[in-house]
Amino acid sequence: MNQVADVADVYQGLGRAGRGAGARAGEWALRLVESSNLPEGGGWLNLDGLREIEVDRNVRTERHLLRPHDVLVTARADSTKVALVPPGVSRTVAGVTLLVVRPKRPDSGLGHWLWWFLSSAHGRAQLARRLTVSSTITSLSANSLREVEVPMPSARELHLAAELVEASEAAYGAAVKAAQLRREVLRDSLIHEIGYKALQETRG
Repeated sequence: MNQVADVADVYQGLGRAGRGAGARAGEWALRLVESSNLPEGGGWLNLDGLREIEVDRNVRTERHLLRPHDVLVTARADSTKVALVPPGVSRTVAGVTLLVVRPKRPDSGLGHWLWWFLSSAHGRAQLARRLTVSSTITSLSANSLREVEVPMPSARELHLAAELVEASEAAYGAAVKAAQLRREVLRDSLIHEIGYKALQETRG
């Protein structure tokens, strides 16, 4: 059994106040991921509609740029959410209310595995046990996340797991779109039918 710290680096998202890396305004436009942008129940991070910020471009801010297959975990929230950063990410940073888990072997399928584990019932239970609750906020520290124990498959199994994750998410996305389409068709047909009947009664 490994700890997250053995297989990944964990750091806080971009701070924009005080001595935070993004505290200085500038002309470098970036997209900002916040806790509210993470999907419920885990899933791929949706890069559409993210808020844009402008900060000073320097070594510290560049270090916060998200990379494909980073894993995002809410650091300050009543319930923990986890998301996987998609391959097409660019000019995007996580906000200070998020923790970034960056696999030490990003092309091995490790990011998929860490995301799948942390969003599982067992992973969420481990995260819940490490939450610190005060009178005003529930938080998860980077150090606490580093201590989470993760079962590690073999290198071959990691690649297979990554392929399974990709296929599973594609199937899930297609099923959601199909369900949305069926709902829209049913709604529109009912509205049309009821509206048509009302029009006929009015004319009659």
